[in-house]
Amino acid sequence: MFIEAPNGNQVLIDGGPDGKVLSELGKIMPFYDHDINLIALSHPQEDHAAGLIEVLKKYDVKNILWAEGEYNSPIFGTWREAVKDENAEEIDAVAGKTIDLGNGVILMVLFPTNSTSGSFVKNPNDNSVVIMLEYKENGFLFTGDAEAAIERKLVGMGTDLKADVLKVGHHGSNTSTTEGFLSKIKPQVAVIEVGAKNRYGHPRKEVLSRLDMNNTKYYRTDNDGTIKIISDGQNFQIFTAQ
Repeated sequence: MFIEAPNGNQVLIDGGPDGKVLSELGKIMPFYDHDINLIALSHPQEDHAAGLIEVLKKYDVKNILWAEGEYNSPIFGTWREAVKDENAEEIDAVAGKTIDLGNGVILMVLFPTNSTSGSFVKNPNDNSVVIMLEYKENGFLFTGDAEAAIERKLVGMGTDLKADVLKVGHHGSNTSTTEGFLSKIKPQVAVIEVGAKNRYGHPRKEVLSRLDMNNTKYYRTDNDGTIKIISDGQNFQIFTAQ
């Protein structure tokens, strides 16, 4: 997910499973622009981290936000080396951390609730970073691969989850996007990042049904292609490639 604030500050949340992200960035960033203000990794699994590793090789990244720790993940070592080589400012993703992107755009970490720096994380999904992006009156919730257990924690803690747009968790897996979670977010729109004809059967029909019951209009990258959302802080418009 690529975000650009009105002042030009840029954020990239996750990077997909390969270097395709570079060609996508080339379509939306000027050819002379080799700087990205912030990249954020939801969790170090290949389908989220591999693309960011390629981004770190090509772009000058100023800040890297991720839940620091030791992860049971094949790509973790490569990710850690790429971060070290970039020599960017590392920001440990912990609930309450806020980043002011300027012009009224605020990025807030909602999960994890405690730092895992120096700790071993067996299942990266259980430590997935959840981010709220607010621009004046509009809210956008990014959940990575957060599953039902994280959703219940956020609801139970009374976290303000209200958002206009939800990036659906775990590519539309039935392990995420529970009824209780949706009832707190009340999103007008949901975006499902999912590969075409994927072997997991994502998005699951149960998730789509829950979105329908919540009167949430959803877009999915396998059917709609690249999804672009433009906000003026009050209202937003959605454009699809297909």
